[in-house]
Amino acid sequence: MNSVLKSSGVARWAQCGMTLALVAAGGTTVSASTAVTQESLTLSTTSLDLLASAAVAQAAKAAEKPEPTSFSEGWKSNVDVGLTGSDGNSESLNIRGALGTERITKPMETRLGVNYTYASSGGDKSKSRGEGFIRNDWNFNPGPWSIFGLLKAEYDEFQPWDWRVQLFAGPGFRLIDKDNVKFKLRAGAGLTREIGDQARNEWLPEANFGFDYENKLTERQKIFLNFDYYPSLKRFTDYRHTTKAGWEILVDPEVNMSLKIGAENRYNSKPGGNAKKNDIDYFIMLSLAF
Repeated sequence: MNSVLKSSGVARWAQCGMTLALVAAGGTTVSASTAVTQESLTLSTTSLDLLASAAVAQAAKAAEKPEPTSFSEGWKSNVDVGLTGSDGNSESLNIRGALGTERITKPMETRLGVNYTYASSGGDKSKSRGEGFIRNDWNFNPGPWSIFGLLKAEYDEFQPWDWRVQLFAGPGFRLIDKDNVKFKLRAGAGLTREIGDQARNEWLPEANFGFDYENKLTERQKIFLNFDYYPSLKRFTDYRHTTKAGWEILVDPEVNMSLKIGAENRYNSKPGGNAKKNDIDYFIMLSLAF
């Protein structure tokens, strides 16, 4: 009798052990299955992320404009006109016009511009000044460095000189180069010659330190600031500097018409004759881009 009971107890314990083993095995199978499913979901999500990133990159690349293959391609130009005047007890007239064009590519940036200002008061001419320039920047890509070359000519009837010609070259550095903000530094050296009956009529060595800053505030507004400092390499107490700042507002995107408001200050420590050291121009102009 005892042996029978013992045999029955052993059988029950064995049966319980087998049941527990099957449950444990089933739990392990479920856990393994869950782990495989989670890994598959993770891989699927990663694959979708990679595909989405690739699609975005491909769309951005397709949206980029291709680089011009010819020097005659890729130019953007603008014409600016401003006019103020009065009549009656006093007569005054102020006309300012400008024409600019530029071609910007990764390896090279080319800019050309001319402008002219005429003013009269009481029927007498009080200002007749114009200037033209061409500037080229050769960029070292990748990297922020560049080399610039500048040729500039100025004409002014109310200065001791009639014409001033400038030649400069040197390195440049793109301190900020984003889509909406650009800040570029430059430092160089060159020659300046003033031509006229009361001018020195000789080439004088000068240095050139300057910067160009532009900030696109919104899709329709941007501000700009340009500065150039020209110390004489013969006598550092003789120097000139030019500062130009402005605000440009796109008023009609259909025809690319903008409103430009700004000021330009030209300073000469030794102007010569009876000329003043400071010469400031304020301007409000309509600009048509094409």
